Amino acid sequence: MEKQVVRIDRRRHKKRDLKKKARSLVKKLILLFFILIAVFWFGRQAFNFCLFHAIRTVNAPIEELVESAEVKGIFIIKEEIVRAPGAGKLVSLVPEGARIPVGTVVARLEPDDGLDGGEKINIKSPSTGIVCYHLDGWEGAFDRASWEHSDPSVLFRNIEKGRKSENDGAQITRGDPVFKILDNLANPYVVIRFEPGYNPHIKTGELLKMSWGEEGNGKAKVASLVKKEGSYFAAMEMVQARPFPCQRLLELKMTNKMGEGMIIPKSALVKKGTQPGVYIMSLSGPVWRKVKVVATLNDKTAVHGLTPGTEVVTTPGLAKILKKEI
Repeated sequence: MEKQVVRIDRRRHKKRDLKKKARSLVKKLILLFFILIAVFWFGRQAFNFCLFHAIRTVNAPIEELVESAEVKGIFIIKEEIVRAPGAGKLVSLVPEGARIPVGTVVARLEPDDGLDGGEKINIKSPSTGIVCYHLDGWEGAFDRASWEHSDPSVLFRNIEKGRKSENDGAQITRGDPVFKILDNLANPYVVIRFEPGYNPHIKTGELLKMSWGEEGNGKAKVASLVKKEGSYFAAMEMVQARPFPCQRLLELKMTNKMGEGMIIPKSALVKKGTQPGVYIMSLSGPVWRKVKVVATLNDKTAVHGLTPGTEVVTTPGLAKILKKEI
């Protein structure tokens, strides 16, 4: 009987011990669970904090997106050549670039002793226009009808190898070209060559600004754009040129105003479906806003739809992650 009582007591003790161990294990598991939740929560907050401070923004200014390029240009101008009526020394009487009426005495030929009776010969302008003494041997060779069907790369090779001369004070013979009269009432055409590898962002019909030298400037309308031998060539009509160019081959600066808006990095754009937009920073974090893309040039984009002073996120990938985490 006593043995049975002892066995019953042992069983009770074992049950109590098991219950104590179970309660202890449950408490430890609950504590561990709350610790894990706390670690996860604090870890997530720390991650979001670091992510928030890793996001980069920029205050987008309102500016014009402008493309500029240094180019070479060949002017194709309506011109009339004047040749020497005799041999001798040429003396110019009218400065280059001056616009004169027909019949103006432009230069004087002073014959050598014993030639042409030794009399000085006045050379007059056969038409109204601008006087130019720069001769390159290609006078009258190109006009609008011919260069439109010419290979521009060949045109440049020929013009760059052409001779250049100014006859003022030089000894010349009968029939030599001495100056030319440029018709400044007819719009000149200019063929420009971009550097190899440069991809211009211009379109047919666009109006571009051109400048040359210290004072030369004008506007040109794009007629065509072609690519030859690894370089782009553009043919344009000069609708405005001041002063009127006298040289055929010039170093030019082309400026193309592509659009005005808030200038942001191209990488900041994020599309939702087909709608472009950007993330902007607010008190609650990054917020997506739709925008209208006006123009894009290399790594910059002009957009409409944002107010001045807006902080635009330049790391949209991080903004997307943060939006998912919040």
